[in-house]
Amino acid sequence: MKKSIKLTVAAIMFMALGIPAFAKDGFTFSGLWKSDSSRAGGSMELGFPDILDNGKFFVRDNLEIGGAGLFVNDESAGVTLLNNKLAFGGKYKTGNIKIKSYGFWNVGPNLIFPEAKGSGLNVGFDFGGGGGFELGFDEIKAAFVIEYGGGWCIIPENFYGRKQTIESFGYNSLTLGFRQYF
Repeated sequence: MKKSIKLTVAAIMFMALGIPAFAKDGFTFSGLWKSDSSRAGGSMELGFPDILDNGKFFVRDNLEIGGAGLFVNDESAGVTLLNNKLAFGGKYKTGNIKIKSYGFWNVGPNLIFPEAKGSGLNVGFDFGGGGGFELGFDEIKAAFVIEYGGGWCIIPENFYGRKQTIESFGYNSLTLGFRQYF
């Protein structure tokens, strides 16, 4: 199973970096605050040029890196998240205002840093999805973003140097932030 997860992550990362090379539109940069039922923190997101954009429908690929506190055990831990997010949805423009409503899927590894000394680095895996809304302004090429979703996180069997009773957990998630277009 671990080999298939590694192959899946490698394929997704290849698609994230390869497909946008053939796209026409520009990049985006996002600063996001994220909170879910087991983690809270912030992240940065690099949006690649649209894979598909016909004026009313779009498909966009994003690479996200973030940091958070993990609250699944009595002891605290820090987590670095690396996710690939594929967003797809509709858009509407009126005057200088753009409105986007979209769904998304995300998948990627988590690097977990336990607080306990000598516990070492642990690697987990995360996948999920949800929906989002973006309110953008043409003059400043920026947008306000809100997303809600959920997912599933797989953590190592021997987390914190001891065997876990629960090796994975589901979560619901809320994201707020801004997106700058280039």
